[in-house]
Amino acid sequence: MYFEEIREGQQYRLEPITVTLQDILEFAKRYDPQRIHTDEEFATTGPYGGIIASGYHTLSLVWSRWIEADVMGDASMGGPGLERVQWLRPVRPGDTLYATVTIPTARLSRSQPKGIIGIHFSVVNQEGDPVMETEGAAFIQLRPSGQE
Repeated sequence: MYFEEIREGQQYRLEPITVTLQDILEFAKRYDPQRIHTDEEFATTGPYGGIIASGYHTLSLVWSRWIEADVMGDASMGGPGLERVQWLRPVRPGDTLYATVTIPTARLSRSQPKGIIGIHFSVVNQEGDPVMETEGAAFIQLRPSGQE
């Protein structure tokens, strides 16, 4: 999908993700080795009453689902970053995450031949409780001339 096919207000519901204890431990041991993410016994005495997923793990899972949805496909050109990330509730083993991506803005770059789209992720658990929100932007190719 090229920039010309993106419309402000479009929404995409991503495939649900169930987070397992093994997923949490593996990610945390490699990328966020805080004991609230890696040590079940310690975590039961901590502020969350049990082990929780790293927020970065949650972000990575949702981002992976966005890429798998293949909305931008090969027209994706990366992005300038995220403007904010909010982790609203802990993600626990067995939680299933449901993410919706909304395109709040879509505009042409002023300096380069490409589009810039805003992306807003809203993530809830199986109870419908919000667990994460983030906003950012992505660069996307324009349709090559001669292609309709």
